[in-house]
Amino acid sequence: MTVVFFLGTSTVYADPEDEVDSDVAVELVSTGKIISLDQLLALHQNLTKGHMLDLELEQNDEDFTYLVEMLHIDGHVSEYEFDAVTGELLQESFGE
Repeated sequence: MTVVFFLGTSTVYADPEDEVDSDVAVELVSTGKIISLDQLLALHQNLTKGHMLDLELEQNDEDFTYLVEMLHIDGHVSEYEFDAVTGELLQESFGE
């Protein structure tokens, strides 16, 4: 069983009404409707080195997305949006 952890409550581009409850997230992963956080991070090891600052799973209509905020080793912060079904990187933005 894979557990999805939620580390924060919001990111700059998140709509709180779209956030998926952690119990629902566990069910989605266990039924194979979305990939687990472990699978996502394994797919994108080069992007997700450092410390995870925030993680959210959101649903917009029938689409599920992971929103990940990372503090990288060099001190910059990046935000990534991934398709939660395929793991595909949909968007990335860089901060300071």
